[in-house]
Amino acid sequence: MTGKLGGSHLSAFHMALSAVNLAECAGECLSVAMLSEIYVSAALRVKTSLPRALHFTARLFLSSARQVCLSPSGTVPPAMQWLCHPLGHRFFVDGDWSVRSSPRESIYSQAGNTVDPLAQVTQAFREHLLEKALYCVAQPQGERVLAEGEGEYSDALEYLQLLSSCSDAAGATTQSFAISSNTATLTGCDPQSRWWSAVVVVVVNWLQGEDSAAERLYPAVEHLPRSLNTAESPLPRAALCAFRAVRTLLAKPENWQLSLSHCERASGLLRDGLHLGPHCHSSNIDKAVQLLLCDLLLVTRTQIWQQQSAVANGGVLQASAPELHGFQQDLSSLRRLAQSFRPAMRRLFLHEATARLMAGASPTRTHQLLDRSLRRRATPGTKTEESETRPGRREQVEAVMLACRYLPPSFLSAPGQRVGMLADAARTLEKLGDKRTLHDCQQMIIRLGSGTTVTST
Repeated sequence: MTGKLGGSHLSAFHMALSAVNLAECAGECLSVAMLSEIYVSAALRVKTSLPRALHFTARLFLSSARQVCLSPSGTVPPAMQWLCHPLGHRFFVDGDWSVRSSPRESIYSQAGNTVDPLAQVTQAFREHLLEKALYCVAQPQGERVLAEGEGEYSDALEYLQLLSSCSDAAGATTQSFAISSNTATLTGCDPQSRWWSAVVVVVVNWLQGEDSAAERLYPAVEHLPRSLNTAESPLPRAALCAFRAVRTLLAKPENWQLSLSHCERASGLLRDGLHLGPHCHSSNIDKAVQLLLCDLLLVTRTQIWQQQSAVANGGVLQASAPELHGFQQDLSSLRRLAQSFRPAMRRLFLHEATARLMAGASPTRTHQLLDRSLRRRATPGTKTEESETRPGRREQVEAVMLACRYLPPSFLSAPGQRVGMLADAARTLEKLGDKRTLHDCQQMIIRLGSGTTVTST
């Protein structure tokens, strides 16, 4: 399968069937782990050698491997546990993956065993999980009804939980069926996918205001794997700098200048990643990471400006020239990303409105930009392309809070309209599970003279 030995697809498939036949005839003389690996290698051969119309037969071999592992006398080998998960089984059978002569180089995952075909598929599955989690953060299912205690990013956390398990088992003791069973075994984990999983979990916890949960993973994020630190792509280093910017601001808001210095370094690395040249193709997972980092930097710069305004006079403080320049640089990166990655449009109008507020520009155009995030015109049968760019509930809430905090009263003419809009926003934030923004929203309601906070309904 890896091209180390010559031969036709037909002879290779015949060899796989012969191995299955001999293994079943061996009975108890063969270990459960070895028998399950033979079944899985046969399923791999089906996917790599037979026409697509016959790929359904891979399910039979996977089912046999699962039955052997789940038998009273068997255990699931760590490197095969993901195949017993419904998502892993579906990816193996229906996913778009291939086996190469050598594992594909990636900043998101490592194959581990370079001579094991299954290790390459496992690497592809880990990247698939990371991409799914990033997409859940980039465009949460805004119309889905959240269950009791279920946050906006519950799906993302489920993918990341499975990714963490797969990363830990990536290099667990396994035997390679490309060579004899007497070969030395390999131990360890996939440090790259494990690090990216920790980064995204921390960001999700920050978005939900779960700072204590995020802090438990700070050491894991600070320890950037050597392979990522020396990688050609600047994305891992940009992610680390963005993490340090947010961590510094949350720990001590008065250290906002240090936070901004981290933002500047992360911003420069992010721009380098976006301008690698036409010969460098950015994958969907690259774009999802770029969007996550770009939005994180813009939100951090916004929070620094808001804190300075609150300390100054409680009103609107025009940002300094360096702060505006940094914000505009990140905003330009977001615009560039939105040209090829539609989910970036969900955040673009909101940050463009923020840039105008920071610069003290005319509120008319600012109101128009915020209105594009406030009005979510969802219609039945909306095209996928339109749903990717339509602002979600989080964008709507953030637009409401910006409008109520900074727009002149003439733009919100109805008496008590600000309090009513903020009350609706608070109820939405309760459903989304965003504790930090909910607290800010409640404080705004109090300052506007309601005298009470919004409670759960």
